[in-house]
Amino acid sequence: MPTINNPESTSIIAMAISDLPEVLTIEAAAHSHPWSEKLFMSNFGKRYINHVLLFNGKVAGYFVASYVAGEVTLLNIAIAPEYQGQGLGNLLLGYLQRFSTELAQQEIWLEVRASNLAAIKLYQKLGFVEVDIRPAYYPTDNGREDAIIMCCYL
Repeated sequence: MPTINNPESTSIIAMAISDLPEVLTIEAAAHSHPWSEKLFMSNFGKRYINHVLLFNGKVAGYFVASYVAGEVTLLNIAIAPEYQGQGLGNLLLGYLQRFSTELAQQEIWLEVRASNLAAIKLYQKLGFVEVDIRPAYYPTDNGREDAIIMCCYL
């Protein structure tokens, strides 16, 4: 497992379509029901803020978000499994919060699988609070799983 000892070896930049092969590899490894290339392609445009986190020049994580009327919606986020647990998710979400503030947005909304306790803990650490439950929102291998709706007021 690569270890992040030097934060200077990381950078966060706008996602380009040329990043999609690496993003799709991470997506397939990090999510049980990954987005398709077509779905990623449909989330580029003026109202989207999509970024990749680079570690030594290689895509190690990403997020896809949209914004309108003061609200940012985090649609997808992942860190490559080999980089998880090293603070990169915290780094990436902190960047989204700062970037959203610069865009004069007031809040960030997201949905997270109820079983994803590590993500929920990270979101809470960064100021997200539980707002509601969306029953049976996410597909699973043997049914459906609730989503927790969370919001961070900027």
